[in-house]
Amino acid sequence: MPGNLGTPILKSLLSAPKDSKANFSKYIACVHSIKSQDRLLNQFSKESEHGKVEILRGANVEAVQEADVIILGVDPADVEATLQQAGIVAALKGKLLISIAAGWSRESLEALVSANTSTNSSERTWVLRTLPNIAAQVSQSMTAIEDPADGFPPAYMELADAIFSQLGQAVHIAPKLMAATTAVSGSTPAFWAVICDAFIDAAVAVGLPRHIAQIQIYQSMKGTVEMLQSGVHPGLLKDQGTSPEGCTIGGLMVLEEAGVRGHLGKALREAVTIARVMGSGEVGVHVNDTRR
Repeated sequence: MPGNLGTPILKSLLSAPKDSKANFSKYIACVHSIKSQDRLLNQFSKESEHGKVEILRGANVEAVQEADVIILGVDPADVEATLQQAGIVAALKGKLLISIAAGWSRESLEALVSANTSTNSSERTWVLRTLPNIAAQVSQSMTAIEDPADGFPPAYMELADAIFSQLGQAVHIAPKLMAATTAVSGSTPAFWAVICDAFIDAAVAVGLPRHIAQIQIYQSMKGTVEMLQSGVHPGLLKDQGTSPEGCTIGGLMVLEEAGVRGHLGKALREAVTIARVMGSGEVGVHVNDTRR
């Protein structure tokens, strides 16, 4: 699991309140390399010493056999190879498999682990598809939880809600909306970062020291988010910040003349298009060939 998302998930779960359903007696982190193993042993040294966390390398089957809940956090390209390891399918039976891998539908994952071959609920592998984003690193993720298959145990959904509530906010999404959500929640942090970076460079260009520019831009963005989340409409916020012949409306007119609004929308639609290709299962198609 550990990686850009796996490690923050583990860190957040370790801080779960004692009365939370997300507070487990033990966590097992599976890694591929010695470098990753050493990094996690150093990062979670105290928890490892106390037996709360176990770091295993090259022992996926053993870890799944011991676990009750498995979070699949490998790169999308490694999903098939990981789930087809000898012994994995048998070890998953009767357990909850939570995927955080982009581009893999629940049906595709179920096919890999033979999830629907048993009519006995206690012997079935229950697959739940989720999509956290990179803000999980600071416990501010926007996690989409796909509506599961019929008969999905309510206790498992309560468990998933508790897990991803530790990372930030979680919303339940219909399967047909997951490709769009991959971009809307998953791609936009990178877009915001580019926008912030551009404003910081511009602030430096007009004389502000970079560290001061960063403080001002980040706080401005944070304050804007707080206002929007409190219920203020984006259009109203924009109007409240402008005055006749003022500097703000002057800057906004430049953005409009440059078509920034349209290009931001086009960038998001492009990301959604690629996300849909990722999940289409088409063979021989590069995911960025969206303008064919």
